[in-house]
Amino acid sequence: MFSRQLTAARVVSAACAALALSVSTPATAATLAPVMVGDVQAAMEALVKSGKVVGAIGEVYVDGKRVAKGSAGSRLLDGKGGKIPSTDRYRIASQTKQMTATVIMQFVQAGKLKLDDKLGKLLPEVAKKGLVKGADEVTVQNLVQHTSGILDAENPDVDVFDTTVTHRPMDLPAVTGTGTIGTVAYANTNHILLA
Repeated sequence: MFSRQLTAARVVSAACAALALSVSTPATAATLAPVMVGDVQAAMEALVKSGKVVGAIGEVYVDGKRVAKGSAGSRLLDGKGGKIPSTDRYRIASQTKQMTATVIMQFVQAGKLKLDDKLGKLLPEVAKKGLVKGADEVTVQNLVQHTSGILDAENPDVDVFDTTVTHRPMDLPAVTGTGTIGTVAYANTNHILLA
């Protein structure tokens, strides 16, 4: 089941990226031209018919305004969970990691951060509260590359699936164990701290 969910996430990601990239936004008012948007509903239906995804939802925005939307399939395997309304909200989960890393690299390029900046310096609260062991050694680059040695830890006081509550990134990691800095160990905590 995990493999199918992973495949579904990849296909939906690719489809959403393709839809987003297919829209060209005019550079200036003087060069306004009609924006061609594909049939999002048909694209979502085609994804589900491919048999590689359980359900799909997509929207296309131009200049900050939604110009098309669509959905198909069900919320759970085998048609369970009901149909997905095109107005539904969903978590994009680990797809935010690429976005976070991109913003971090833009900060590096703009000179607002350095890849060798230490976590303890950037987020003193992490070091003071002992949330991350070795915070004075872990760098921004370690966090981006998942080579910080920081392992995932959950804060029992925080329900990350409760979408009605907003949490500061500092609320999410509990005291984490550390592996070896420089060794790849995928952990959500790296990108929670980057955020």
